[in-house]
Amino acid sequence: MKVFLTGGSGYIGKAVIAALIGHGHSVEALTRSERAMRTVSSLGAVPVHGGLGDLGVLNTAAARAEAVIHLAQADTGDEDLAAATAMQDGIGTGPYVHTGGSWVYGDTDGVVDETAPWNPPALVAWRKPVEDAVLGRSGRGGRPVVVRPRVVAIGESGR
Repeated sequence: MKVFLTGGSGYIGKAVIAALIGHGHSVEALTRSERAMRTVSSLGAVPVHGGLGDLGVLNTAAARAEAVIHLAQADTGDEDLAAATAMQDGIGTGPYVHTGGSWVYGDTDGVVDETAPWNPPALVAWRKPVEDAVLGRSGRGGRPVVVRPRVVAIGESGR
């Protein structure tokens, strides 16, 4: 399968690229810098130069793919929604995976599942309307799914 992803040089992105390549998929990954290009290339992915604001690049790369995984962190809801829309328009009927985050649940004392009410801090309050819009495009731009990984932290040991 041909997969296009954003955020490929990040912590989660590198693991996703390695897993996809390890399972025989071909991967193109959005890269903003020379360093990111070297990182994704070293993992076996083909770099696609651009950023989340390069909507034509996103749309064209998504159109070449059979699946899209959006892992990159947007700065605003407007930027994230525009990028998501461009990629969903490009992917056609293929799967579109949109990554959110567990911060949208707010303070939960560490216990939460997808049925928990949203209580986001202002920093990520924009995610709900974006995720609702992404999921609302089902049938008009890929088969969308939203994944909300928990906070990723690396301890002193680097693990």
